[in-house]
Amino acid sequence: MIEHNRGNKAERTSTWPASVAVIGAAGLIGSGVVERLAVEAITDTVYMTDLRDNVLHAHAIDITEAQILAGNTRTRLVVGPPADGTSVDLVIVAASAPETPDGDRRDFLTANLKLMQLLLPNIERLAGERGIVMLLSNPVDVLADALRQLSGISPDRIIGYSLNDSIRFRAAVGRELGVAPERVDGLVLGEHGDGQVPLFSALTQDGKPLNLDSDQRARITTDITGWFSRWSALKPGRSSGWTTPLGVAQIVKAMAAGHIHPATIWTGSVSSLPDSFISLPTRFEDDRVVSALEAVSQTENEGLTQAAKSVETAAAQAVHNLRSANLGSAAPTDG
Repeated sequence: MIEHNRGNKAERTSTWPASVAVIGAAGLIGSGVVERLAVEAITDTVYMTDLRDNVLHAHAIDITEAQILAGNTRTRLVVGPPADGTSVDLVIVAASAPETPDGDRRDFLTANLKLMQLLLPNIERLAGERGIVMLLSNPVDVLADALRQLSGISPDRIIGYSLNDSIRFRAAVGRELGVAPERVDGLVLGEHGDGQVPLFSALTQDGKPLNLDSDQRARITTDITGWFSRWSALKPGRSSGWTTPLGVAQIVKAMAAGHIHPATIWTGSVSSLPDSFISLPTRFEDDRVVSALEAVSQTENEGLTQAAKSVETAAAQAVHNLRSANLGSAAPTDG
C-alpha cells in the first residue's frame, strides 16, 4: 500500500532522483529495474554496472528501443559507473547469489553478505555523502542491518525493498473473501519472511475497514507465510522478476513525491523498537528515510518488536562470522 500525502507534509518538488546506479543490472531483477526506470522516465540517468559487460550493452540497446516504442526517451542509459567518479542520488543493489530451491530466505545470507562485502567499495563510492542505498537481495532486513555495521553509510540512508509482502497479503485476503485483490488495501510490516507482521487492524476493502475473524486471519497468515515454500517448490531458479522491478519503480516515485510506502528501514527513530532494520511505513524527507509508523494493535507491536530482535541477532551473528572468516583467510600459513 502506497498512500498519498495526507497534507501534513509538503510534496517534494525536486527532480530526485536525477541519477540512479543499478548494481547487478545484467540480471533478471536488475535489468527489469533499469527498464522500468527508463520506460517510465523516473530519472534522468541510469548507470548500469555488472561483471557481464556484454549483457549490459545488450540490455541497454533493447531498453533504449523499448523507450522509443513507449514514446519516452528522456532517461539516458550508461553502461558503467559515472566516468568522473561522481556520486548518484540512488544506488540500487540488485546483485544476488543464485536462488536455490527449498529452505528459507535466510539461507541466502552467507553468500549474499559476502557478495555485498565485495561490492561495498562501489556502493560507498556511488552513494557518496548523500545518496540513498536500496537493497533488493534476500534476506533484505538482515543485509540492511549488516550494511549499516560494515559501511560508513548513515543508517537512515539505507532502505530495503519489501513491497511484495503487502502485495501477497492483498492477494491472500482476496482469495479468502473471494474478491478482486485490487479492492483490498493492506500492509505487511516486520521481517521479510516468517517474521512478517500483517496489519489486520488497518485492512480495508473498497476503502472500508475489514473485520476478519480469527480463523480467517489464521488462514491468511498461513497463506502469506507459505508463499516462499510454494515458490521454491517450483524450482524456478529465479526471483520475482516482474513484480519487484515494477514495485521498485512505484517505491522510487513514492519517495520522490514524499508519499508513505512500506520499506525496510532503520528502527532508530522508533523508540519502542530494538535498534535494527525491519519493514515499516516509510517517508523520504530531507534526504533521509524515516518511519511514518502510526498506532498499531498490541499484537502487531509485539510482532514488530520480535521481528526487530530477530533481525538484530541474525545481523550481529552474520557480521561476526564474516569478520572472523576474513581474519582467518588473512592469517599467515606455514610455508
